[in-house]
Amino acid sequence: MRNFLLGLAYFLVYTTPIQVGLLLWVLWVVFSTDYTLTSLTGHIFLRENLLFLYEWIYSWFWNAYLNFWYVFPMTFIVILKLIINTWLGFWMLKK
Repeated sequence: MRNFLLGLAYFLVYTTPIQVGLLLWVLWVVFSTDYTLTSLTGHIFLRENLLFLYEWIYSWFWNAYLNFWYVFPMTFIVILKLIINTWLGFWMLKK
């Protein structure tokens, strides 16, 4: 169990640059289009930029669950996920 948690901690820390890249991509879309920080939702971002991922996720997961999470502003969700995952990864590495 300890090895699994250690691997998970490394995974959370190592995926931080990917999340930073996603945040920069979202901010680029916000600043180069008519969207604001609060109007660009997960639905809009995925449909306009990653349609294949949007269709694949909706074919596999419960639609009501995805509809709940994708109505939130993409900017805030990515920032929150980045902070929590990085903090949790470093916290798990210290333990």
